[in-house]
Amino acid sequence: MEIFDEKNDDTYRTVYFNEAPIHEEFALAMQNLAFHIEKITGTSYHNLAVDGYYRQPSGNSELLTIYAHLSVNYESSTNMAVRLHLGKDEYAWIDRLLEDLSLCEREALLYITKGKRYGLDKFLSINTNVEPKKVA
Repeated sequence: MEIFDEKNDDTYRTVYFNEAPIHEEFALAMQNLAFHIEKITGTSYHNLAVDGYYRQPSGNSELLTIYAHLSVNYESSTNMAVRLHLGKDEYAWIDRLLEDLSLCEREALLYITKGKRYGLDKFLSINTNVEPKKVA
């Protein structure tokens, strides 16, 4: 679906919605970006989970923002956004980064357009608004 944002004049943004859970290969592809977060920041993180990324034109380069969080005891404790100008900043692992981004995009398209899931056709859905039946 394309959304017109009045604040951006004539700029459109494409937004995809799919209520099915993402498939494991998509999650693993996104998690590959954790390696790049560590290389870009020069720090090693424990329990780093990648949430997503955003690519946008920036002059004669492209600004990549990778979003992640550190989770402790299954709770999010620290959010981060790591940025790199593709085509402008020096980055020793650029080839691997571009391959990892390409893999993420391939898996995302399979999820969005083909409905790729965990290998299942059906999912269990639990309705929490239903009154439990009384047993006599």
